[in-house]
Amino acid sequence: MISGKKIETEKKRLVSQCKSCGGIGCRSCLGYCSFIDRMSEAEIPVDYWYREMEKFYGDECFKNEILSYMYNIDIEYSNGTALCCVGHRGTGKTMAACSILKQAILSGYNVYYTTMVEVVTKLLSSDSYAFRSAIKRYDFFVIDEVDQRFFPSAGSQELYGNHFENILRTRVQNRMPTIMCTNSEDINQIFSGEFKSSFESLSSQFVKVLRAGGRDVRKGKEKI
Repeated sequence: MISGKKIETEKKRLVSQCKSCGGIGCRSCLGYCSFIDRMSEAEIPVDYWYREMEKFYGDECFKNEILSYMYNIDIEYSNGTALCCVGHRGTGKTMAACSILKQAILSGYNVYYTTMVEVVTKLLSSDSYAFRSAIKRYDFFVIDEVDQRFFPSAGSQELYGNHFENILRTRVQNRMPTIMCTNSEDINQIFSGEFKSSFESLSSQFVKVLRAGGRDVRKGKEKI
């Protein structure tokens, strides 16, 4: 959860930079602040609040695929288009997913960002049912950092795999866009046991795989 202090700090910074009112406060400022509230409620990491996909300098094909999705957000929502962004660390997968969520917010949709660590933690907690019910209702839902360490054996299938499969299947069947990001080259190698077969079936029919190529730009001077 993003701290209230951080949210207020970001609002003050944006208002102070407003060219319309010079930091006094105006309708544009209210719009900026409202957008910050929506991003914080969606748990979009602050680091991605101000990054623009149009300025992304990584894999050009990947960039164009994401921009096309963003520009046609209403159509993609109607179709329930699910995505799986695949690539090495630092190639822009999280930035792309967050850019889609920000565009969805501007278009009036209810969105949420989370990581696989948080999903597993919630699924194993006492409020698992409430969590599962909530994420089935988000218009756009991002699950970041999906990788094999969370599905090492058949035991994980019994612990939370069934719940995770139910979440994905329910969203897919109701045409609710789900976006997953993974560092694994082959998404079908992430899972094990019965869940692997089930996911392969789901992904082959309903999930569009986008590959983000290129180097890890976080090792250089650039940031994405």
